[in-house]
Amino acid sequence: MSDSNGVQPVIYEEGEIDLLELLSVLLHNKWKIIIITLIGAVGSVLFSIGSLLLPPNISYLPNLYSSSAKLLISDDSSSSLIPSSMTSIASLAGINVGGGSSYGLLAVELAKSNPIVDVVVEEFDIVKRYDINKYPIASSREEIRDRLSVELDEDTGVLSISYIDWEPEFSMNFVNRVVELLDDRFSSIGINKNLNQKQLLEEKLMRVNAGIAQLEGEIKAFQQQYGVFSIEQLAEVQIGGLAELKSQLILKELEIKTYTQFARIDDPVVNRMKSERDNLENLIKQMEVGHEPGGYSDLGPSMEDIPDIALEYSHLERELLVQVEIYKLLVQELEMTKLKVEGEGPIFQVLELGQIADKKNKPRRSIICIVVTMVAFIISVIFILVQNYWKNILNDPERIDKLRK
Repeated sequence: MSDSNGVQPVIYEEGEIDLLELLSVLLHNKWKIIIITLIGAVGSVLFSIGSLLLPPNISYLPNLYSSSAKLLISDDSSSSLIPSSMTSIASLAGINVGGGSSYGLLAVELAKSNPIVDVVVEEFDIVKRYDINKYPIASSREEIRDRLSVELDEDTGVLSISYIDWEPEFSMNFVNRVVELLDDRFSSIGINKNLNQKQLLEEKLMRVNAGIAQLEGEIKAFQQQYGVFSIEQLAEVQIGGLAELKSQLILKELEIKTYTQFARIDDPVVNRMKSERDNLENLIKQMEVGHEPGGYSDLGPSMEDIPDIALEYSHLERELLVQVEIYKLLVQELEMTKLKVEGEGPIFQVLELGQIADKKNKPRRSIICIVVTMVAFIISVIFILVQNYWKNILNDPERIDKLRK
């Protein structure tokens, strides 16, 4: 009995396969194969076109762009130089650094660690961007780790960090932010300790230098105000001036006493000499106590104010000496730190930051169409062969009896 297509059923002996008969079956059902294959091909093309028509954030197959940054991680062969804080963190990450440091492997773990992932999740609003509704913390971390790729080339020590998203600019910003956080993380666990110490010393030197300049300005203003270069010189000038005025006062009083013995009572010369004596007494009083407590006359500070001025001046000098000594110590420490930095080199170096990609990373829709078409062809062939095999069974009474038994 022949089937409806006029093809003689293929009846197999046990364990026998006739390839010519199978080929004959496929040729007689070629239109079925062609139609099924075309349906798969057209369907895959329509599927791809549909994914392009939808907005990227809701498309079932959006164009994804990848941005990559490259870092150079220098490993230190001496385990004795590994900071204890780094060792403890590495051990928590499952990395053994006892026989030699592996900053590269540590960087791989740190890049996907919860502290860094949680920061970027919050800064880039990942929960809202990827429409995460259930378990926001765990799901957002998983989403980031699926999209973030961190690979280490152990031969060159180059660490590649890339992120994939439907917006090229977002991918670039995300990758560069991860690099910044990774750099901060390295610094916080002490790997770039010498570099950080060098920067801190330079900043401290700038502040100390500014303090020295301020103190020098105050001392200069003090010297300009009193016209002297030291408190001892000021005291000598004031004492000398006071002694001169007192000498003039004594002479003036002797002159008045001598002249009054021969002059009349209202002699204008006597009145003039008495006025000069009063002026001398007033000047002496000004130099001794000033016009008022803490006041200064045109002759300079009073003798009572000199101790306070001396205390103020000595305080400025002492503070200046202290700042100068601190500056010297910081300069020495900075030079030693520079030698350390030049000797070991930085552990973490950015070779290339992420850039905006102008070419999509995936999906490769042409490959999808080809694969779907091939799968449709294979399925159609299998379907035809299974259909023919089933017909053979139905046309073979012995096999039907076996199935019934």
